[in-house]
Amino acid sequence: MLDREAERRSESDRPQGSPGGRVSVIVPAWDYARRDQLERCLQAIAAQSRPAEEVIVVIDHNPELLDWAEGSLPGATVIPNSGERGVVGGRNSGLAASGGDIVVLTDDDTEADRDWIRNLLGCFEDPLVVGVTGRLVPRWSAAEPRWFPPELYWVFGCSYAGLPERPAPVRNPIAANMAVRREVIEAVGGFHPGVTPHRIAHRGVVIAGGHALEDTALGIAIGRRWPDRKWLYQPQAVVLHAVDPAQATFGYLVRRSFEEGIGKAVLARAMGYGPGLESERHHLFAVLPKGVLEGLRELLAGKPWGLGRALAILAGAAAAAAGFAVGSIQARLGPAAG
Repeated sequence: MLDREAERRSESDRPQGSPGGRVSVIVPAWDYARRDQLERCLQAIAAQSRPAEEVIVVIDHNPELLDWAEGSLPGATVIPNSGERGVVGGRNSGLAASGGDIVVLTDDDTEADRDWIRNLLGCFEDPLVVGVTGRLVPRWSAAEPRWFPPELYWVFGCSYAGLPERPAPVRNPIAANMAVRREVIEAVGGFHPGVTPHRIAHRGVVIAGGHALEDTALGIAIGRRWPDRKWLYQPQAVVLHAVDPAQATFGYLVRRSFEEGIGKAVLARAMGYGPGLESERHHLFAVLPKGVLEGLRELLAGKPWGLGRALAILAGAAAAAAGFAVGSIQARLGPAAG
């Protein structure tokens, strides 16, 4: 009797197969100045070939934006962030208010391809898939600098060179383009910050509302809970992600790389240096050297921006390494982030 009861408990703790049920899309928003972007984001979601059953917009402690959204977004359910300020509290507030079997997440500065939801959902036909993350393509508001390396697109939250070109297992979901089974994300308690959230600014202008590595922490937590299951990267599930010209500068690249290094150090101490750095080691030792060589080949072919690409990769890698060293010292001196 006890063995059968234990078996039933074990079965109930496993992610189920293809849900074939409701889909909830959660969109956090925090900046009143990005109202137009939020409207474009929601228009793209409304035009999906596989519509969502509900769309929830979570306003992050901004009364002015909340008032506007409640009167201007009739196709969505608008709620305030009832938790901590930032993306972690916002996404958890949306999760608590939603009812879908599959929870789909994006940001307010994205525009989804028409088949975005359909392509995410198709991956859940595999019962081993607990979550899916899609491709984030930069939508440049100005011309893309020729020297900017695609290998470092992650500095502004986009998919970078070196990711799989076909559906494949990955460790890191990206919360601006991801879907996850409800029972899975609820079982691990929703989102938790991998590092202390902070606002990202450039020349005194805030251009991001927080950088908590909460999506990486979620992927690792779910992987620990279900080591025989997988996150899948689906490059056909595409959203465009806005990139401001201020994010395409050498100074921003170096600073964000340094910040990322700090965050990875704290996350690795909290999550373990094996799972916390596996993807980063591959990117550092396999992807980035290829990018440097490609930049030098461009230079030899008479394209002077190739040198800039190679130098940018080297500078970004050096800044990330320096940030990791600083973050490792900080993590040892204080409690591990979690």
